[in-house]
Amino acid sequence: MHELIERLGRGDTRITEMFGQANRAWVDFLTELDGADTGTVGARLGFFQPNFEKIFDSKTLGHSMMPWTGFASLYDTKSGWGGNERKALALIQAFARSNCSAEVKEEARSAAISYSLDKHPEFPRG
Repeated sequence: MHELIERLGRGDTRITEMFGQANRAWVDFLTELDGADTGTVGARLGFFQPNFEKIFDSKTLGHSMMPWTGFASLYDTKSGWGGNERKALALIQAFARSNCSAEVKEEARSAAISYSLDKHPEFPRG
């Protein structure tokens, strides 16, 4: 998150394009895996992680933004989850089970909490 704020403050105009590309990557990923169990999604997340390092042209920013953009692709600030809450819960469970880096998993947990998913009984507690 620090790198994002730093780059925005320095006027990095590529950030908007990067977020758009990340959103499209998530929409494609989630569409392809629609209906898959969390184990399968979790396994695929590990292979998906390097895409975000490339999209954001940075390993650290890619690790930070991967989960945030994932949940953002399912959420709308005006209508909330709009039927995507189950997908979001499955995504946080998949992140928890994945072989993604510790940084990605920590960010996924933080992002899920910021979207109040931790209030749901299916939120992974461990």
